[in-house]
Amino acid sequence: MDEDNKILDRFIGQKIKDRRKTLDLTQGELAQVLGVSHQQVQRYESGENTITVSRLLEIARCLNVNLDYFYAQVPTKQTDGKMAERGLIGRGRHRPLRLLLVEDSASDELLFRKGVEKSGIPVEFHAIQKPETVAPYLLEYAKGRPLPDVIVMDINMPRLNGLDLLRQIKSYTQLRAIPVIMLTNSARSKDLTDAYAEHASGYIQKNSDLIGFFKDIELLLRYWSQVALVPGHAVPVSEAG
Repeated sequence: MDEDNKILDRFIGQKIKDRRKTLDLTQGELAQVLGVSHQQVQRYESGENTITVSRLLEIARCLNVNLDYFYAQVPTKQTDGKMAERGLIGRGRHRPLRLLLVEDSASDELLFRKGVEKSGIPVEFHAIQKPETVAPYLLEYAKGRPLPDVIVMDINMPRLNGLDLLRQIKSYTQLRAIPVIMLTNSARSKDLTDAYAEHASGYIQKNSDLIGFFKDIELLLRYWSQVALVPGHAVPVSEAG
């Protein structure tokens, strides 16, 4: 475990160094922005010092990147060289779950946000209220930033309902692998059947009891962040150092 931590520290340090150079910043300039010594930045970049999450968040803001930038393709020790050749994956959960909520109701969005907060599970949360803007947003987002790990969306929405949006998302190769969970008031069996037929990864009926609703959100987040492997969290062993 100590060796894995050292590997991770050096990997993150190199990512900091690479990004700093891309922005044409000196170690001294980065140190000044962070409010630390030049020597401290040197230790960060060499991997000599382990960086706390709070400090890494601050560095990410200074370097204008998301936190997951530092963990993309993080190396792990390989016990069997043949694993890489077979393209197996390891569990690389080193960052918050990226979640997109598509919900036209501002009050329901607020309740979902509250449920996320109460769960205590680290989540990078983003919400969109206009369903017709979701696919263009994701396609544009895919050009420069990581896509959501999971999309949660309602069915009964104006202009473009959730099932039509689900079909739209799954029609794009770039977006097809994103798990989509339907979270809805609909009790229609046809909506349930159609959702799974269109490759939804889950169907949850909104709980009318607030405490139960928050518990459902916690279970949802716990499953997708701690149990299930998703493309953004699963680190291909073949890409490991």
